[in-house]
Amino acid sequence: MPGATVTLTLEYRSKSDFDGIYSISSVPFGKYKMVVAMLSFDTISYEIYVDEEDFVFDVLLSGSQELAEVEVIANIAIDRKTPVAVTTLGKKEIAEELGSQDLPMVLNSKPGVHATQAGGGDGDARITIRGFSQRNVGVMIDGVPVNDMENGWVYWSNWFGLDAITGQMQVQRGLGATKLAMPSVGGTINILTQNTGGKREIKYDRNME
Repeated sequence: MPGATVTLTLEYRSKSDFDGIYSISSVPFGKYKMVVAMLSFDTISYEIYVDEEDFVFDVLLSGSQELAEVEVIANIAIDRKTPVAVTTLGKKEIAEELGSQDLPMVLNSKPGVHATQAGGGDGDARITIRGFSQRNVGVMIDGVPVNDMENGWVYWSNWFGLDAITGQMQVQRGLGATKLAMPSVGGTINILTQNTGGKREIKYDRNME
């Protein structure tokens, strides 16, 4: 095997030539640990005893060196550096701005977003992002799409009480990378609900007086 490194000591070592032949000169008689190494092959070692002037020792390399499966896990969130317009609303901001309105109405204060409740009762909100109606806006709850499969419309009345359990809203304006077949030409809204281990509390709404 050409290119194999044969080492007896730091002083006595060699490398096999194109024909796989190696030689080490002027080696004193004695016992040595010979190490044979080559890229992509297992490193092997032999205990040899040099007891004659023309000492010959043949080595046969076989079997490649294989790595076990390596799994890389990261648990550190890194902020995106790509130019994507994203707005995140926390639980506190939602509670302060929502009141008795439908959940989409809290997005009215965000750039490029317009929501209205005109023409209907509770749950009949309409939302547009950068001029695109909600037929062209992907809406998700905890990452699960809720757009109608036939026409892409979002029926907010189907999600009555969602405002009470919403912990965060993420709004992306414009197209973004997604593996889901969603009508998200105008943008994407992801509503994250609170976990079950939240703090119990009673909210007072002045509009109910």
